[in-house]
Amino acid sequence: MANNTEDDIFHDIIMGEEKSQLQGYEAGFEAGKQSGYDEGYRLGWEKGSSIASEVGFYHGFIEELQIKIQDDDSKQRAFKVTETLLKLITELTLEDPTNNLLFDKLENIRAKFKQVMSLLGMKADFNTGQEKKGVSF
Repeated sequence: MANNTEDDIFHDIIMGEEKSQLQGYEAGFEAGKQSGYDEGYRLGWEKGSSIASEVGFYHGFIEELQIKIQDDDSKQRAFKVTETLLKLITELTLEDPTNNLLFDKLENIRAKFKQVMSLLGMKADFNTGQEKKGVSF
């Protein structure tokens, strides 16, 4: 019977170590999972607000531009392109950010904006305030 008691003590020590290791693994896993959620939320918030700011800039700029050029006969082609651009902007849905079509539509909006600026001989660009780092030649 003494042998049984010694076996139980050693068994409890070994099982205690395994139990402690399992608890540590689970705690670390949960901490890592929460950290991943937090980082993903922050990155999503930054990217989403950046896109929303850019699209908002285009929308506001083009609406004001339309007011200024709507009665100028020499700028009717540009006015038609602004109408198309506003339609693209209003049809842009942000409900599924994982859909690659969102980024395709955003590129179309950027291209139309550049087209309007080119047609009018204007220079306007959305500036995020972030400088591009690197060497330019």
